[in-house]
Amino acid sequence: MPTPRSLRLDIVRRQVLKSALIVTACLAGSATLLAAHDFWLIPDAFAVTPGGRIAVRGQTSSLFPSSLSAVTPDRIVAARVVTANTAVTVQGVSVLGASLRLTHPVSTAGQHVVGVQLAPRSVRESPASFRRYLDLEGAPEARMRYEREGLLPPVGGDSITRRYAKYAKTVIEVGRGPRAFERVLNHPLEFVPLSDPSALRIGDTLRVRLMLLGKPAAAAQLHAGSVPNGATALSDTAVARRAAARDAKFVTDASGIALVVVTQPGLWNIRTLQIVPATKGSGADWDVHWATLVFSVARR
Repeated sequence: MPTPRSLRLDIVRRQVLKSALIVTACLAGSATLLAAHDFWLIPDAFAVTPGGRIAVRGQTSSLFPSSLSAVTPDRIVAARVVTANTAVTVQGVSVLGASLRLTHPVSTAGQHVVGVQLAPRSVRESPASFRRYLDLEGAPEARMRYEREGLLPPVGGDSITRRYAKYAKTVIEVGRGPRAFERVLNHPLEFVPLSDPSALRIGDTLRVRLMLLGKPAAAAQLHAGSVPNGATALSDTAVARRAAARDAKFVTDASGIALVVVTQPGLWNIRTLQIVPATKGSGADWDVHWATLVFSVARR
């Protein structure tokens, strides 16, 4: 018959086990929520006057346009401001709370494209974990295609190295002047608008080409959506979650072009990730490229 002391020890063990299970479940849930982190550039204003200053936030999260953590400046490979005729490096880079902060003085009138390329990071994982990653990040089509082609490593095989990097662009008007939206920044994965994002109104269609490693990306899955403009746009995750549920999906044609229909005013984003086998000898087995484009649509 159990003694009172053994009963007390048994109760303690059960309580410890229950607490451990709760913690494990919470960590697993957090990992799921934090797995998909896009990187966006959100201007403080989409129109500034010549002689003023561009100010942009770099936001990292799974809910546009909020941010859970700040990209540190040391991760930046390139941060540029491009006009119709010039391309210069962003002068001010810092961290503000959970955001990367970019500031740059502007003197020339015209459209300015701001682009940031982040350095790649690598993860070592099992083939099964890589498959889960592809499904979690919304790329089951890529997983199934690579499985059909026999490119995915067998489940239970040796671990693989997944390397990932992120690229972001946005468009800002500085007074009135030459257009720059079609300028290519030569990011490994890049959205290149073929129609002017700054001229879009409700009911218009944005033509945009997706470039992957210097070539048009055909049959690529894109997502686009928006949140209302306003002071709380960057912090209202409830609104962001409802908006994300309404996101539309688009597929590029043989020329890498997608037609994104603008259905409402607000702060818009287009995003995608593309997964490709890494070049042999590059130090990775698979490369994951993330790209976003942010623009604003007025009510009229």
